[in-house]
Amino acid sequence: MSRAVLDAAFGQVVETTAKNVDKLGFRRQGSILRVIRQGNAGIIEFQKSTKNTSEKILFTVNLAVICGALLEPDQPSLEKARSTDAHLRQRIGMLMPGRPDQWWEISEAVAVGALASEVSEVIANVGAPYVAHYLDVDELIALWESGKSPGLTETQRVRCLEQLKSQR
Repeated sequence: MSRAVLDAAFGQVVETTAKNVDKLGFRRQGSILRVIRQGNAGIIEFQKSTKNTSEKILFTVNLAVICGALLEPDQPSLEKARSTDAHLRQRIGMLMPGRPDQWWEISEAVAVGALASEVSEVIANVGAPYVAHYLDVDELIALWESGKSPGLTETQRVRCLEQLKSQR
């Protein structure tokens, strides 16, 4: 399988997923699916591995929420932010049974249509609802008040929580 064929297969997985979450308001921008709601951005970001070769592509999916009220002037806008800019970051595998760090593989041996369906269903049924839930600032506050802060340090959690609560 050539690299071009592998990249096309990866694109098919992303496109199938984009079509499946379109009804939830997510729009595709390359390998990122984004929804902006209630002044916040929800992101589903496909991340390729650094271990990819000419015979295989490994990828995972990052889920993220950017809280518009917490954006600093030097940060990217909601329309341009990526998962690395987020106030909540979680890998899809952490929401799956057994909580594995889930990486899918595209290679000659893989049925791309079946893989696209599998990934699309996981994202539509698990990932997108998780992201959508935390687009509500009250849910983000409740999460942080519980002591949990996926993707943030404890110091960042406390600072973000204090800043959000002071704006209310």
